[in-house]
Amino acid sequence: MANTASRRLPGLCIAISLLILAGPGATWAGDWKVTPRLSIEERYTDNVDLDPDDRARSDWITEITPAVSVSRDGRRLKVNADYRPQGLIYANESRNNDVLHNLNGRANAELLADWLYLDATARASQQQVDYGRGGGLGDGVGAGNTTQYAGYGLTPYLKHRFGSTGTLEMRYSREAVSSDDDTNGSDSSTNRYVLKATSGADFFPLSWSVSYDKADTDYQDRQDSDRESGLASLRLQIRRDFGLLVQAGLDKNNYTGASNRVRDYSYYGLGFFYNPGRRLSMDVIYNDSDDGGFFSGSVTLNPTLRTSIRASSTVRNFGRTQSLDLTHRTRRGNWSLRYSEQLTDYNEEYLSPAAYWQCADGSIGSGSAPPGCTQLSQSDLDALFGPQAFNTSLSDQNYVSKRLVGTWTYRLRRSDWRISLFNNEREYQTSGETDQSRGLQASWSLKPSARTTFTLSGGLSQQEDSDGDRDDDLWNARFIIRHKFLSKVTGDVELRHQERDASQPGDDYAENSLAARVKMTF
Repeated sequence: MANTASRRLPGLCIAISLLILAGPGATWAGDWKVTPRLSIEERYTDNVDLDPDDRARSDWITEITPAVSVSRDGRRLKVNADYRPQGLIYANESRNNDVLHNLNGRANAELLADWLYLDATARASQQQVDYGRGGGLGDGVGAGNTTQYAGYGLTPYLKHRFGSTGTLEMRYSREAVSSDDDTNGSDSSTNRYVLKATSGADFFPLSWSVSYDKADTDYQDRQDSDRESGLASLRLQIRRDFGLLVQAGLDKNNYTGASNRVRDYSYYGLGFFYNPGRRLSMDVIYNDSDDGGFFSGSVTLNPTLRTSIRASSTVRNFGRTQSLDLTHRTRRGNWSLRYSEQLTDYNEEYLSPAAYWQCADGSIGSGSAPPGCTQLSQSDLDALFGPQAFNTSLSDQNYVSKRLVGTWTYRLRRSDWRISLFNNEREYQTSGETDQSRGLQASWSLKPSARTTFTLSGGLSQQEDSDGDRDDDLWNARFIIRHKFLSKVTGDVELRHQERDASQPGDDYAENSLAARVKMTF
């Protein structure tokens, strides 16, 4: 088995270090926050490899995880990086002893004021290899069925606002993803080129924008691919709340299995926008394309100060795509429902995974975290949506990703209730097959004192594919007692059960485990 990803891990840090070293001396001024951490866990499991009952073996696992996070939020340099080498020591299965690398880093530097910038991304994590076997929940259980993935991206770009005339942005990105096992995805590198231009106030009542995006991906063990798209739009404001819209676009894809229609697809359209006030905003366009006419548009509704609904629909070269973003706040709770569709591949999904945040009031959203809210880690997402929500296999095909995520939270003085649901579907463009995972997770947290929290959670998820090879039910249940001993020292005791009812003989498993851990921040 190759060690490509492991060998590349030290180099990933360059993606973050470049921003620290390349910026002018002034970028060092300001507050840097460096937070070392240490977690020590001892776990007993009655099925360490998540095998069927007749092959299940028990084991004790010692996990030692030092970690460090580095952050800075300056005017010309922003850094947010976290690295956790996860050391696993097995009492019985010493051949499984390993160090797993987990890295998430993002940074942005302004190298030349108002002109030249640099973005960097670095990531390392474990991904499940064989989905016919069990996968772990972020600890040493089932780690024998995971492999190391690593990736980085470097994006220098020019961006400048030419007064009230307009704004120009030109980007070049170099991205790479590799793994220690090529079962689910070939090592790859991507060159991406992006051009954007938007008008300023000088053109009023006209406004316009032009964008172009091209990505060339080279794969180590499969046919290379390229994708490009362009869009030009014009907006003419006739009244304060009404105007006309014109747009024209082009999509081109070249990858294995792409049909002629998908390879080269153009469209143009004419429509209007209507914004009568805070409660309603909408735009509608009728388009003519290589595949016939279609309507596209979006609508935003704010029926109350606590409720927001935004929906959009259009047609791309891979078919109609839609989105929905619904949020509603009450005095004690929050509702949210989000749906999105996009043509993507495992490179994009790995380097830019779905990002979710949570605020102090319990509200949850996607994208960049607003001020005062916290970006959720992978372990946070596992606890919120269930372990199978975002742990999908990496694929060697281009696919349309359809993702639905919903949450409901209800907060009392000493307890929190939460229900989360998800539905992920992938339509593979080469094979024509699909796979789908969906699930429901619920939790209840009680704080009998300021330093102690009891959390009970559980849920069900299902995985299936279109050819009928897989139709599995996965159950999980947890009970956690957490106590804060000191301001920077917390301890957990966890009792867990998980099981899978699989459609394929020999893929069923059940696991019970008990763990105790201590977490320290320095």
